[in-house]
Amino acid sequence: MSVPPNTELVTDGDNVAYIWVLTPLERAHIASLLGVDASIIRKGPFMAQERISCQSCGKYSGLDDLVHSALSAGIHCKDFILDVLVNGPEAEGPARTMICSTCKESFKGEFHWMPARWMAEPPRTHDVVA
Repeated sequence: MSVPPNTELVTDGDNVAYIWVLTPLERAHIASLLGVDASIIRKGPFMAQERISCQSCGKYSGLDDLVHSALSAGIHCKDFILDVLVNGPEAEGPARTMICSTCKESFKGEFHWMPARWMAEPPRTHDVVA
């Protein structure tokens, strides 16, 4: 299976998830959005979808877009988002529209993170694509 750059494909039986590996630019952007030092942001949640390219500007979807979208829409506060990025999610996130943080256009489809068990129980296999 082909996956976009900076993505880890994770499988556990019939379940598939994607780790959107944070690039230095994404990490810095998220830190700026949350008003924290970039070194605090170590990982992101397992996502149900692989990264996709923005149809307007070509940027691949990233956790910075997810954070930008949640803050812009008032869905989550900075403290909640930081807790998820540092400690992992406590529950599966609902599917939501995501806005490209570069051009402000909507990515096609909806995005959500996987249940917390993906963070607590290491998957049996994964492939890294950088």
